[in-house]
Amino acid sequence: MFPLAIFIGGPTASGKTELALSVQSKLPSFIVNADSMQVYDKFNILTNKPKTKDIKNGNCKLFGFINYPDKCNVGLWRNKSIELLKDKKKIPIFVGGTGLYLESLTKNISEIPQIPKKVKFKVNKIMERKGKQFLYDKLIEIDKNYAKKISSNDTQRILRAIEVKVATGKSFSDWHGQEKKNIFEKIIYVVVSMERDLLYDKINSRCKEMLKRGVIDEVEDFLDEQSDRFHPLHKAIGLNPISLFILGKMNKDECISIFMQDTRRYAKRQLTWFNNRASYAKHLGFFDAENYILNSVKI
Repeated sequence: MFPLAIFIGGPTASGKTELALSVQSKLPSFIVNADSMQVYDKFNILTNKPKTKDIKNGNCKLFGFINYPDKCNVGLWRNKSIELLKDKKKIPIFVGGTGLYLESLTKNISEIPQIPKKVKFKVNKIMERKGKQFLYDKLIEIDKNYAKKISSNDTQRILRAIEVKVATGKSFSDWHGQEKKNIFEKIIYVVVSMERDLLYDKINSRCKEMLKRGVIDEVEDFLDEQSDRFHPLHKAIGLNPISLFILGKMNKDECISIFMQDTRRYAKRQLTWFNNRASYAKHLGFFDAENYILNSVKI
């Protein structure tokens, strides 16, 4: 087992990355991205990736390592993260708002083999021809327990579950039912928290700042590419209203308003997830979280 890991979770705009960079500067450590959108080489602005200099100075890993239109999933991210655990003198700091990524390292989840591209292509073609409801009905037949856990509109997870069954012959539930050994001897897990009104103010300010930084041009460049409409990156918060503005189907004020609203709703969902699924973590404000981490490492 690896001796120690630091986990930093929380909603968007809560200061997770800033906290990780601050802690990293004070400890022999490196940062690992745990955000399911920041793993892609697209949307540096829209997904609010750290600045290039921060990524280099903070010895950051797994930012932009997936080349679109390739796809990432929990299993792939988990395997890549484990591959980084070589130097036991350096502490990994996993930071991000994708709770399932963090959870995959705290729970004994079996490692699902990489799915061949030909299987992914075949399942995607079925989706295009017959629709997601057809595949969801098939998922109910082959893995009723997992189907009950996800929405019939969750295209990404439906595709993933069908691909796993086709490629391996075993369902998601079968894979997850297999016990694995713990990865870490000790985990210091904090969730960055703040007053809801303050968080929403920060979100609104961030959305406005993204517009100043050129997020509209970034989305326009993306729309010019031949893209896979079922790709998880198409769920990036803000992509839809900005796309509608670019296409002339929405004015700029409406675009900004919906961008902010969608981001606040996403933060609310993240808060709910971390409160329910990471209740054992320490839910602390920025400075208290940093002090708790540093003091826990010394103990």
